Amino acid sequence: MAGAVARNRRVMRRPYFYEVFVLVNLAGIVVMTSHLNPVVLGTLPDTLGDLALQMGAYTLAGVVVRSIVARWRGGWPEYLRILRSGGWLLDTARLILFAALLSHTYFWIKLLVPILNPRDFDQMLWDLDQRMFFGFAPAVLFADLFSHPLAMRAIDWSYAKIFIASIALAFAFFLSAPARRLRVAFMTGTAILWLAGVWLYLLVPSLGPAFRFPELWIPLADSLPTTHQLQAALMDNYRRVLQWRDGPSPDVQLMFGVAAFPSLHVGFQTFAFLWMRRLWIYGEIVFGIFLLTIVIGSVVTGWHYLIDGVAGALLALVAYVISARLWRIGAWLRLRTATR
Repeated sequence: MAGAVARNRRVMRRPYFYEVFVLVNLAGIVVMTSHLNPVVLGTLPDTLGDLALQMGAYTLAGVVVRSIVARWRGGWPEYLRILRSGGWLLDTARLILFAALLSHTYFWIKLLVPILNPRDFDQMLWDLDQRMFFGFAPAVLFADLFSHPLAMRAIDWSYAKIFIASIALAFAFFLSAPARRLRVAFMTGTAILWLAGVWLYLLVPSLGPAFRFPELWIPLADSLPTTHQLQAALMDNYRRVLQWRDGPSPDVQLMFGVAAFPSLHVGFQTFAFLWMRRLWIYGEIVFGIFLLTIVIGSVVTGWHYLIDGVAGALLALVAYVISARLWRIGAWLRLRTATR
């Protein structure tokens, strides 16, 4: 812990990789959508404010929990010195700011996919799924396997809630960590995962099976009421976005973009699981359960093809490996000790 204190006293003044990466991606979408720049950039203050507040809340929650644990284990004075160091505080502000900017950039690229690339790869993804399962459609197979009303209701209730909980848990854990390399490496991998993923949305545009093949999911509306209601809202928003070809129109929800390939819900669970398995066994168990539930739920609800989840998991692995190597995180035991 003493080493972590010393490292966090130093103030990092040069840009981190994730900061440059986020800014480059934001500049990319601004350049590609010049006629929409007033709304893309005009919404920046509001979304940054809301998202930064959310990330700040996650960080504070993590600090509170870590402080309680540190008091119990006798490491509270060291953790408090880290929290009060200029390096830790400045890094925290930068992490929160760029996490919010990352989200803003991601949401705008995803929202504008149908404007920038109006193609449709859904049939190709459906066919790939069938080939993976030797002629059987995983979406139909999974829906049959989990067709019991209780199973359907559990999936319907848990899918979005688990994803929201996973975001809160992961960011609370990593943003409140005392070790600089751990925090910055996690944010680096997060930026690679979400921004590389959103450009794949643009490269391989797809709506997802529930939108492209609604005849298979409409009969399940009573069993998946929450999912069906949200999918209807997203499709309504998608139709409004299609009217933006000649300029922005009102009443479009920024966070209601529609894209299926890859599944970044699966990707994020995989990414967090890979980190947790080296740092915190209980986190590994929790995110392992989250990952399994999200994979099944993404197919049963019709949000994603199974190939979307496979692609998301592979992208998460790439982001994990790159970020760990960039920050030379090989001494996992020392990092695990430093987070206590």
